[in-house]
Amino acid sequence: MVNKHLTIQIPEGLHFRALAKIFKISREQQCSVVFQKESGETARSDSFLEMLALCAIMGTTLQVTVEGNNENKTLTMIEEVFENGAGI
Repeated sequence: MVNKHLTIQIPEGLHFRALAKIFKISREQQCSVVFQKESGETARSDSFLEMLALCAIMGTTLQVTVEGNNENKTLTMIEEVFENGAGI
């Protein structure tokens, strides 16, 4: 299991297309990904509703916890989404 605090740098925040990208990454890498806000709210990457409910706008910092076979690669790919939308 790996954890890292990531700050959303996408001007639109974690919008539906970015969340879809994160969902795809976690599914392809066969990892469990959980996001947690400083307030304690959590969301699993396999639940669009939970992720949208975080209301994660630009500047929001989330603790990202990744568990699975490709943890480090998955975390790096998610970090890329947080930084620039991963080409979306």
